[in-house]
Amino acid sequence: MTQIKFSTYLFLVLTLALFTSIDAQGQSKRTKKPEVNIWKEKVWYGGGFNLGFNSSIYNGLQSSVFGIGISPMAGYKFNSWFSAGPRLSIDYTTAKLSDGFDTYSYNSVDYGMGLFGRIKFSQNFFMHVEYSFLNETFTTGEINNGKLVTEREWRDIFLLGLGYSSGGDIAYEIYINYDFLEDPESIRVPIVYRAGITFKF
Repeated sequence: MTQIKFSTYLFLVLTLALFTSIDAQGQSKRTKKPEVNIWKEKVWYGGGFNLGFNSSIYNGLQSSVFGIGISPMAGYKFNSWFSAGPRLSIDYTTAKLSDGFDTYSYNSVDYGMGLFGRIKFSQNFFMHVEYSFLNETFTTGEINNGKLVTEREWRDIFLLGLGYSSGGDIAYEIYINYDFLEDPESIRVPIVYRAGITFKF
C-alpha cells in the first residue's frame, strides 16, 4: 500500500513538473523577440564602376592615362547611419607616353582588396572612406630597346570622398574620391570617379 501511495505521489509530481515546464516554454515563446535575419536586415550589397583619366608631363614624357574597372562590395549596417565592409576591385589601365618623337604605350590589368566605411548623413548623401591594397603595373618612364619599362608592385591607397545615392532598396550611386597616398610624381590619377548600384543601402 505504501508503495502504491509513493508511486501515485511520484506520478503526480512528475506530471505537475512536466506541465509546468510546457507552460513555461509556451510563455517563453510568446514573449521571445523575433529573430533578426542579419543577412537580410543588416547587410547591403553593391557593385561599382570605376573611371579615371589624366594627361600630364611625367619624367619628361607627355603622358595620357585612362583606367576603367569594376568593384563588388558588401557593407554591414552597425546602425542607421554607419556601415563598413570589404571591397574588391579589378581595373584595366592603358597609358601612352611620348617624347615628342616616338610614342610608347602599356596596358595593365590590376586588382585590389580592402575595407571601407560609409557615413550616411542624409537619405541621399554619404561620405566614403577606404583603405585598400592594390597590385598594379607602373612605369618610371624609362625606355629600354625602344620599349617602355614597366614593373608590378603592391601599393596602399587611402580614399576619402563624397557621394550621392538615389535611395530605395535598389539604388544607383555616384561618388568622387581623392587618394591621399598617391605619389605626386606618378602618372596615376589621384582623383577617382565611381558609379554603381546598391541593394538595401
